[in-house]
Amino acid sequence: MIRRTGIVFIACALFVSQCKVAREVSQPGPEPVTIKGMEGLRQRCLAADTVVSILISKAEAMISTEEERYEATVTLYSVIDSLIYLSAVNSGFEILRAALYRDSIRVIDRLNKVVYKTAVKKRFGYQHPVNFADVQNLISSYYLCDNLQNAREINFSDLVFNFDEPHVRKQIVYNKETLQMDHFEFSHQQTGKYLKGEREENRFRIQSNFMITTFEIQARGGEVSYNRDMDLDMGVPTRKYSIVYL
Repeated sequence: MIRRTGIVFIACALFVSQCKVAREVSQPGPEPVTIKGMEGLRQRCLAADTVVSILISKAEAMISTEEERYEATVTLYSVIDSLIYLSAVNSGFEILRAALYRDSIRVIDRLNKVVYKTAVKKRFGYQHPVNFADVQNLISSYYLCDNLQNAREINFSDLVFNFDEPHVRKQIVYNKETLQMDHFEFSHQQTGKYLKGEREENRFRIQSNFMITTFEIQARGGEVSYNRDMDLDMGVPTRKYSIVYL
């Protein structure tokens, strides 16, 4: 269960944050940038210099796997270099609450009354194709501002961030015109495990084989605000929930 729940959590975080129909509702926040390409990204980073957290609320998501289909209202909250938090609500009832920290993942499955805990980094063997920094970089272009040295304008349309590691291909590609993420790929050459995503009109299609095989997410709406504080509670009644360590 943790493998399906965990990857759905990560996938929700990625897609909801990249759904550009979200509406900005509070300041201070970065001003819109009209310059294109690498220079436009630099200007965006200058405008976002004070952004340390991003809150996306009231986003509607449809999550489909080969076996199941979920509809949910999603809240996503991220704090730079610290935390990625997500809550999914169906028909007024929270079905999932999860937090990704730099070293661990904690997922609360409300439906089955189970809390799953697992490490982001394995102690032995090959690592997963993604880590905390990778997921954070996919959340928002603002989090890429410290990595502009990894970006190159490859052709007339692509702005490519390269984070390759030994045995692992890691690329995030933005459209130079819109400065929106176009596609990404994280693939491990030794294990064959991967996480890939590609924009298709108003949705992102995300595929993975290191937790579950294939899933798809569609999302719309949502309100974006910056530098908000949130009181996050990842505790549960210990007598009512089972704890599973993986």
